[in-house]
Amino acid sequence: MVPAWLWRFVPEIIILYYLFYRLGLLIRGTSLFLSFRWLPLFFLLAGASNFLGLQELDFFWKLLIFVYLVGSLIVFQPELRRVFFNRIYRRGETVKDYFFQNEESRDQFINDIALACQTLSRKRIGALIVLERSNNLRDFIQTGVVIDAFFSPELLFSLFLSESPLHDGATILRENRIVAAGCILPLSESTEIKKLVGTRHRAGIGVTEQTDALALVVSEETGEISLAVRGKMAWDVEIGTLKKMLKILYKKV
Repeated sequence: MVPAWLWRFVPEIIILYYLFYRLGLLIRGTSLFLSFRWLPLFFLLAGASNFLGLQELDFFWKLLIFVYLVGSLIVFQPELRRVFFNRIYRRGETVKDYFFQNEESRDQFINDIALACQTLSRKRIGALIVLERSNNLRDFIQTGVVIDAFFSPELLFSLFLSESPLHDGATILRENRIVAAGCILPLSESTEIKKLVGTRHRAGIGVTEQTDALALVVSEETGEISLAVRGKMAWDVEIGTLKKMLKILYKKV
């Protein structure tokens, strides 16, 4: 005979599992995921305390969950707004593994973007290029000037020339189109970043901390090419390595 307590807890566990699973899908690839990953453990400990009749511990875990949720909602309010906006905006869209019509067109784009970075590097022209993936970057696009043009290495190169009024900001690409230039990005406040890193690198890391985008940074001082993803930066990447990394990373997640 099945114990009575089992009929009570099994439905609750199934419901909580489903809710956490849906929450994980919603915030996957954002900085929120790292924050909310401890919630299942807190709920498990609270449930165990309640089941064992440990009233003091049960109260403690429930209070901790409440404070944790309220604090997260306050601290991550901009990220939460961006996540829910992206989900509403993207509702009804078909999510594919690759944006492009075929693998050949994606490879051609990756070769062209690497060529543009190589040219910028050789001429020591600073650049910040953001490649949109699954998270919509509309909030950041609105801070710049809309371009909405097919990508070409020559056009991208011209946007970062010192004579261009848009060279100081970031250029955002969606698939094989240049969406906007001169965009303002959030600066990373991570203490792990090198002290001598400039604004471009901090902005490149910052946008990947808040979204699943990729950020390519060309240093004006050294000509080094760096690639940021999920708040981490790969420094001084060679062109061959850059192409391999983009072939792995530049797809919807």
